[in-house]
Amino acid sequence: MEGKIKVEFEINAVGEETINGYDSSFKKYEIARTKNLSQTLTLGNLEEIINELFEEIQSSYENPEHLTAKIVIRAKKEKNKILYLG
Repeated sequence: MEGKIKVEFEINAVGEETINGYDSSFKKYEIARTKNLSQTLTLGNLEEIINELFEEIQSSYENPEHLTAKIVIRAKKEKNKILYLG
């Protein structure tokens, strides 16, 4: 997989809700995905993917109080060279 980086995406939507019989209640939706992307990807490319995932999660949970994204790229240094894991 020369020239590719495994990128992990985690999208969370969290908000308070009212449920009879409970003092407080929260609900959470989460999407976790991985994608092998070119090493030449840009922040703009990542923003496009995140926006697609935001739209997907909002189709199940409209207007969450908090909508967050986390991106993970795993790497290690070996013999003065960066190796991407995954």
